[in-house]
Amino acid sequence: MKIIDLSIPIRHGEGRLGIEVSFDTPYSYDNCGWQGSVFSMFAHHATHVDAPNHFIQSGKGIDEAPLSKLLGPAGLIDLGDHGRAAGISGDTLEDRGRHVVPGDIVILRTNWTDKHWGADIFWSDSPYLTAEGADWLVERGVKAVVYDFAEEYAVRISGFRGEDCEVHHKLLGTEIYNIEYVRGLGAITGSRVAIMALPLKLAGLDGSPSRVVAIEGIDLPREFEVV
Repeated sequence: MKIIDLSIPIRHGEGRLGIEVSFDTPYSYDNCGWQGSVFSMFAHHATHVDAPNHFIQSGKGIDEAPLSKLLGPAGLIDLGDHGRAAGISGDTLEDRGRHVVPGDIVILRTNWTDKHWGADIFWSDSPYLTAEGADWLVERGVKAVVYDFAEEYAVRISGFRGEDCEVHHKLLGTEIYNIEYVRGLGAITGSRVAIMALPLKLAGLDGSPSRVVAIEGIDLPREFEVV
């Protein structure tokens, strides 16, 4: 069994949409002999999970995300030829994703994060999922989608509004969870793997930073009893 950490480290001073990650250590070895830190950040920076209420006003918060939707068998679709500003269509997903079955988590691998995370080009020129690509995922009956690129075209436009984000509405509106901005998908060797994405249980919030791993050499069921 091999565990592949797909999570991007979060560092002080980074951020997105004008919201900076901030770390502080009010309790330190110097002042009290132990260390205790605080942090603040945008819930959708670096590796994270979107909750439905990110774009669906009456949708569930991240604390209500069923864990059964965020772990299980996954089908990887290789899109490494989708580089700068390339749209990912439903036809492409149909052609390359025939191994994806209902109840899967889908991994869309472009390797864009590994090449450009931390640079402006990550946002401005990223590949993106088209509306028809989102329709394919809904029709296929998947339960979550893993991305290593900026998910849809609209988010690169300054001042974008929720109604501009058709892909987010199509997926979150059917409770397909977005597992966004992972890295290291090239370490996955086959087309089938297991995924575990565990967000913090932040009551009522619209997303959470998450530790996301792929596990090779293990067969997970599609359905779980969560107690």
